[in-house]
Amino acid sequence: MSDAAPTAEAAAAASAPAFPPVAAPASWPMLQELAPDTAQRAFREIMEAFSRPGTIRRLPAGIVPAPVPAVLAPLLTLADIMTPVAALSSSAQPVQGALAIAARLTVAPVATPATTRFALAFDESPELAELNTGSHWSPETGAMLFQRVTSLAAADAGAAGSLLLTGPGIPPFAPVSIVAGGLSAEFFATLAELNSDYPSGVDVLLVTDDGAIAALARTTVVEASALAALAAPAADQKAEVA
Repeated sequence: MSDAAPTAEAAAAASAPAFPPVAAPASWPMLQELAPDTAQRAFREIMEAFSRPGTIRRLPAGIVPAPVPAVLAPLLTLADIMTPVAALSSSAQPVQGALAIAARLTVAPVATPATTRFALAFDESPELAELNTGSHWSPETGAMLFQRVTSLAAADAGAAGSLLLTGPGIPPFAPVSIVAGGLSAEFFATLAELNSDYPSGVDVLLVTDDGAIAALARTTVVEASALAALAAPAADQKAEVA
């Protein structure tokens, strides 16, 4: 299985550029609350994604206007006055400004990563490690992260850059393999550490700018062999620079 050739779609996802810049929120069209029918359709897609981790779904077309990244849409769908929200810091992306808009529209209180219920990330952030994991007594308070990715694609097991997923919601005789563009092996290693004390942990929804989504529930395992393969190209690049 390790010799499986990548599909054309997966190969394109693996080679996608890392996190193109998001336009400044000041340049965005005026955003409004999601229409009830749109929010309901988005909610169903998100729930379906979490019931079948790694399965690629799609948010309703045009759920947010261009150039707003679609990763903002799940926050607009799920956040409310009872759910604290936070942005994972980025030196290159306007995530804090985007969070402020979402918080205004949803009336959600702004919190820190360590106390939030929903988190927003426009790229890979070191603050991932600080996310709220809840507790054994209240695992439902663990954060759900809406993580922007450059691409999502199904892949053959063992394809270059692919993640082999196992766990609840994934048939044991048919593990799922996907490529999530832009994220490093370090991201998934940190996520595994956050989810090492089940039932506390963090759930992740991967979202492309055009609205493709895939869920990684806190019970989803990214196989170690896939992480090692994902880390190898980065290690080779560092060696070349040195």
